[in-house]
Amino acid sequence: MSAPLAWSLWALAVLSYGIGDLVTTVVGLRYDELEEAHSGARAVLGDPPSAVRFGLFKLVLFGCFSAGYVLLEGTRLRLAIPAGISAVGLYAVATNVRAILAVR
Repeated sequence: MSAPLAWSLWALAVLSYGIGDLVTTVVGLRYDELEEAHSGARAVLGDPPSAVRFGLFKLVLFGCFSAGYVLLEGTRLRLAIPAGISAVGLYAVATNVRAILAVR
């Protein structure tokens, strides 16, 4: 299994889902016209979710993702975990940026 590929995927996952989604969500929630779109996130994190609660929630999720990655050691499927997180993160950032630009 390619360690550089795994590191690259994890770096993209952290940058997009971990940091990018967190930052764009916090910025977006500063606008009265925008709110957290996912009712599940609002239920868990409060309405509106604070940056601290949202960050802690993401840390817990990354802990779960990492555990799944470790459990899949020796399989090619394990790369799907950081790849999937990255895809979700990139989509979330794009959606957040589009919403922010729409209300500016």
